[in-house]
Amino acid sequence: MAWLAAVDYRQGTRHKAHQMPCHDFGTVAKPTWDSVVGSIAEGTARGRLSHIGAQVAAKTAAESLDEITRTGTLPDETDLRRILKRVRLVLTHEAAERNCDLSDLATTLIAFALTPDKIAALQLGEGFLIAASPARPYHSVGGNDTGAPRFVTDEDAEDAVAIAVDEGPVSFIAAGTNGLQTLSISAEDGRPHSPFLRPLNRYLSTAESDDEIHMGIREFLRSDRLAERVDDDMTLMLCGWRSEPGWENRAG
Repeated sequence: MAWLAAVDYRQGTRHKAHQMPCHDFGTVAKPTWDSVVGSIAEGTARGRLSHIGAQVAAKTAAESLDEITRTGTLPDETDLRRILKRVRLVLTHEAAERNCDLSDLATTLIAFALTPDKIAALQLGEGFLIAASPARPYHSVGGNDTGAPRFVTDEDAEDAVAIAVDEGPVSFIAAGTNGLQTLSISAEDGRPHSPFLRPLNRYLSTAESDDEIHMGIREFLRSDRLAERVDDDMTLMLCGWRSEPGWENRAG
């Protein structure tokens, strides 16, 4: 039994056409044999250095989660709020070094740590974090922000952040930025869209390595079919716990 996990991101055709940098970034790691930490971020086109902000935010959050998870425990709500403060502090220092406004680094952030029986996560801004297990169908963790755009650099970020610490089995994780949100979340009821998630779950169940998952994500994000539907930057992260064969077809 072990986790398989990978992430990739792609520049949207709209950004490419306007010679804009990719504003998405994601990173994933396995601090221990039974844990995964991951973070994804998306800078806003209104921030001239937001692609840098996304990288700094995602890396800082992942490093902080890794430090805690390596001790054999997952972060609690207090830890997650401290991580957000640390991310904001690092971004503030980055803005000072670059002699720019903090808003120039504006970015969303989703960050999480998980084991097969628990997940701890924070989310600020658009994007999705979806979990599932044999005992629980696809469900959003921490909610999906569909309101006014929110960023880590906002003055009220520490009040606006969504925090979730959920006990219970976790066997599948899909996380992504706004570019894939219309495919992963139903517009009718705001719930995870199973027809999009099931094939990803089945793919995870047959993959043999992190590299194989990474290549699969990369091919998916660069497919002509997806490019016809999405012109925004896109990030997709997948994590799967290999234990009970066949449950992915029953997840919801």
